[in-house]
Amino acid sequence: MFPGRLPIRRESAQQVLDGPRLTCRRLRFMLGEVGNPPFGYPRVSPYLLYEDAPRLIEYLERAFGFQTRSAETGGAGRTHFELLYGDDGLVMVGQAGPGFSSPLTLGTYPASLTHVYVEGVDALHERARAAGAEVTDLELSSAGDRRFTATDPEGQVWVFAERVGIPAE
Repeated sequence: MFPGRLPIRRESAQQVLDGPRLTCRRLRFMLGEVGNPPFGYPRVSPYLLYEDAPRLIEYLERAFGFQTRSAETGGAGRTHFELLYGDDGLVMVGQAGPGFSSPLTLGTYPASLTHVYVEGVDALHERARAAGAEVTDLELSSAGDRRFTATDPEGQVWVFAERVGIPAE
């Protein structure tokens, strides 16, 4: 389903110049310099392991609108995926295997929570329900977030939120 390496979306120099702002990182990219973190990557990204990674990626795309940026098979024969949510929401997904167990295999719940800020949380909640996702009701947190949680088919818990108010004191 994801043979070999799919192309990674990269910006041309003109796309960078036409972008919303010219940052030092973007300028280094234009000049061909190596950055840390590399251009297009946040400093911290969750990396989730799944027993059936391709199935979960289809689920995340259908239910929540993630897009696959890249997929490649590494030297150990495991597939590595990069998913984007919006312009800057990167989640890395790997195929579980020997030495790399998923929460499902380990029997841990929840293994972690992945928190995603979105625009239009109500519409996303409806989209997820329509796609058959296991979601909670919408709620308003004391931090001022309208949010819901979703448990994916392998037990990872996702929190989708939109800041709609100021935090309670």
